[in-house]
Amino acid sequence: MTDNVTTERADGWVTLTLNRPSKANALTGEMFGAIGDAFEEFTAADTDGVTVRGAGGDFSAGVDMSGVPEWAAMNPLEVRNELEPIHDSLRAVEALDAPVVAALEGHVLGGGLELALACDIRVASETAEFGLPESEMGLAMDLGGPQKLPSFVGEGLTKYLVMTSERIDAQRAHDAGLVEEVHTAAAFESAVADLQATLAAKPTYIHGLAKRQVHSVRPDNLDDAMQQAIHHAIAAYNEPETQERVESFFSE
Repeated sequence: MTDNVTTERADGWVTLTLNRPSKANALTGEMFGAIGDAFEEFTAADTDGVTVRGAGGDFSAGVDMSGVPEWAAMNPLEVRNELEPIHDSLRAVEALDAPVVAALEGHVLGGGLELALACDIRVASETAEFGLPESEMGLAMDLGGPQKLPSFVGEGLTKYLVMTSERIDAQRAHDAGLVEEVHTAAAFESAVADLQATLAAKPTYIHGLAKRQVHSVRPDNLDDAMQQAIHHAIAAYNEPETQERVESFFSE
């Protein structure tokens, strides 16, 4: 477990915190690995549920971009081998036979939003803002946003978020179906605690069965589409304009 991902258990409930506040909890491959390892260790027998949140007032500003320029010196298989374990970590979040709550504040962007989509229930503070900024740099998304978002908000808003890189506030996210609850900043912590208590009061196995039932009606090609997204990401990065945009991002 990296210091940038921490876990704390109170009775049967676990809080997993993205702990990189100086970088708005931007996610590294190591952090995704730690998330996956933690969820692999959690079991429904000893875990009533998990809340995923960020330190310092932000959930996550997305994937840390520092490793992306290195893709130019790597062959496609090497890039694929970096991205596939991240997919495995997201699957581990989804597969836990206990409820997973995303407590969302501040930035919920890019890979951070895609991590929130892997959770079961999303609770937002009014401070939260949601977006998918990848297109600004000519990057294709690779962690499930375009594949999973339509079932939450429909094709239109999915395309809007992906294509424009515009952000939406917590109220619009709630109205669209992206988050299940939105609260004032002052009421946010108590709302998260209340939801945890509500979920913990039910048999954990019932939550596990519910998750399996809901996931059973997902599109049959979801895993294939996720795998295809990796290839799209590699193809987009090999475009000269994308490399120019990424270089410009780091020179600012």
